[in-house]
Amino acid sequence: MIKQKKKATYDKPSTIIGKDTTLETSILKSKNSVQINGKYYGDMEVEASVAIGETGYIKGNIEADFLLVAGKIEGNIKIAGQLHLTKTAKITGDINTVSIIIDEGALIDGNCSMSNVQNNVKQIENNKVKSIENKNKDNK
Repeated sequence: MIKQKKKATYDKPSTIIGKDTTLETSILKSKNSVQINGKYYGDMEVEASVAIGETGYIKGNIEADFLLVAGKIEGNIKIAGQLHLTKTAKITGDINTVSIIIDEGALIDGNCSMSNVQNNVKQIENNKVKSIENKNKDNK
């Protein structure tokens, strides 16, 4: 059986933070798409697409499957799929993504690395399991 790839779903967000809204929280977790047109202070873990509109501003770290940025982000970004920076995007922070599109005019102040994020996460999890197994052996 062929496994289908996930697709970005920017056109139908299930959570929208409006232009005149400011939200402050420690973390936002969602399994569905999110759109930010206002101000958001805090981290995000989204198992779908995130769209940051031109009036959107985020101060915090973002982990998502897909990210479309037309606004401003101050924080580190980890994207398992594609990152798209439009001409009005401004990023201050480090980026780790599998795929990236940067339109002319977008600004990045930070490091950008491209790798298979999902494999990196699996490797980290495997290392943690091995570390726990080694500790259990040492304690016997």
